[in-house]
This record gives sequence, C-alpha cells and structure tokens, in this order.
Amino acid sequence: MDNPYLISHSGRVAEQLKAAFAKADSRGVLPLAARAAKWIVEELERTPHEFGESRDHLAYAGIRMRIAFSAPLYAVFGIHEGSHTVFVGKIGWLERTLN
Repeated sequence: MDNPYLISHSGRVAEQLKAAFAKADSRGVLPLAARAAKWIVEELERTPHEFGESRDHLAYAGIRMRIAFSAPLYAVFGIHEGSHTVFVGKIGWLERTLN
C-alpha cells in the first residue's frame, strides 16, 4: 500500500530522536521507544489528521498543527494537505511517563 503522506523533517529533528533513543537506552526501554517511533511514522504516513490532537491552523501557510503521543515519545507536526506532506517540527521524550 502506498503511503498517502510524505514525511519531512530537519536534521534538528533527527538529533532530537537520537537523543530520545539515547535516553531510552539508558533507562532500559529502547525497544519501547523504537516501537513508539515506528508507530508515529506509520500514523504520520497514513492518517496524520486523525493522529494526536489539533493545536493550531496556520491558514496563511495551509498547515494544520498537531501534537501526538506514543509513550515514551511525542511529536509536534504540521500537515500541508495541498502537498500531502507532514512536517515534523519536534520529537521528544515524555518526561512524566518513564523517569
């Protein structure tokens, strides 16, 4: 099945994910974090407008901002429906889930 949405992110987001994986590894939950990241990617590719919670609508850019959680990670992203692109702005560790 083709994925209807393309995911775009910066090098900064890649570094954030790397840091989150390092934290998960140090706490013994790397497999859980890897599954969470996989789930986030699958949802962003398939149905990003249904994943997480709505945060803002940047009408001037045609982007709907959302935040989603898949413990122990979270992602902040924007959906540009015109190009079917999801722009990941931030990914991080949920401090309150697994200290």
